[in-house]
Amino acid sequence: MTHLFILASYAVVSAAAGFVLSQSLTQLAPTTCYLIAGAGFFTAALAHEIFSRRIEQRDMISQLDAAFDEIDEMRESNLDLTENLVRAREEMVVLSVAVESAAAGTNEALVREMKVLRSQLGHMQKVERPRAKRSGREWPGDRPEIMPSASDPSGVEATINRQEILGHIREALETNRIDLYLQPIVSLPQRRTRHYEAFSRIRTSDGRIVAAQQYLEVAKQEGLIGTIDNLLLMRCVQLLRRNEKRQTESSFFVNISQHTLNDEGFLAQFIDFMASNPTLAARLIFEIAQQDVAALSKVALAQLGRLGELGFRFSMDQVDTLEIDFQDLAQSHFRFIKIPINLLLTLPEDGMNWVHPRNLKAKSAVSEINLVVERIEQESDVIEMLEYGFDYGQGFLFGAPRPSREAARAA
Repeated sequence: MTHLFILASYAVVSAAAGFVLSQSLTQLAPTTCYLIAGAGFFTAALAHEIFSRRIEQRDMISQLDAAFDEIDEMRESNLDLTENLVRAREEMVVLSVAVESAAAGTNEALVREMKVLRSQLGHMQKVERPRAKRSGREWPGDRPEIMPSASDPSGVEATINRQEILGHIREALETNRIDLYLQPIVSLPQRRTRHYEAFSRIRTSDGRIVAAQQYLEVAKQEGLIGTIDNLLLMRCVQLLRRNEKRQTESSFFVNISQHTLNDEGFLAQFIDFMASNPTLAARLIFEIAQQDVAALSKVALAQLGRLGELGFRFSMDQVDTLEIDFQDLAQSHFRFIKIPINLLLTLPEDGMNWVHPRNLKAKSAVSEINLVVERIEQESDVIEMLEYGFDYGQGFLFGAPRPSREAARAA
């Protein structure tokens, strides 16, 4: 419509121009004047058409360029999206493989752990539980009424006969009421908690605690002390796994009983389990009583040597004589010795088998063995220990054994 209007305008202007020319140029015929005006009209119309087409072409080219730019941007975006999808798919495959591997490793570790526990529970089940008489009388241990209350540690402990204690031990093993308690071991002189010693506590069905001095001897006589100690070890392993993300250097001293050391089959399984959990080496220290260290068989020494090669360390406790071969212990991967403070500071009447604390410290330093002084209860004892330069202290002065959850929160 616009083009028609423009052409009409050109026609009017051309006719007007022809009329003006015919009036102005009288020597020319009017027809000639109108032909000249028509030629001008044609030239103007042609120029307008060419100019209009060029403008349209330029607009079209601009639109095409913009469209091509959008297409290029979309193509680049699609390529980026495709690459991201491919990368995400690869990451999902890698993650899937990692999850499957982790699950397989976890299952394998759980299987090993269950085998270890099953082996120890097998030992426990060999000791038969006493049957109640047909009269309907309850067997000892079903009513621990004379046990001291856990909420009243100041209460006077009553004397409990052996059968009652054995009943409490069996019941606690069967109902999973062997609790893990931790006592801090502090560095001297800073008194900063560096390690913990793990203890087992037997809890009755109504929440009362059987004192260690009441059940340990009975458990040893009945062959149950190994089961208790090894269940305690598994509790420590579980605690370490729960807290493995926490940045802490604390280690756990855990007792290995003579029963475990003499059970070659279980000890082999136990070492295989530890070999599959190498991260535990820096956090577990196995304690062996001095008399048990002296009685170790060649097989047990070889198996403990395997643990030492895996990075695990040992500690000798329940020391009753200071005649200690430090070099021999160091070669067997012992890195700690626990000595009761009364054994250090009390001179025997005959003066025999006594080593001056300063000489004892010098021997331990040469062998790179740390000395832990146990049963420290008075500040005066600490002053004397600092004079001799001992490494660590343990006792009620620095903290009593507490349930593992409370000790972990306080750490």
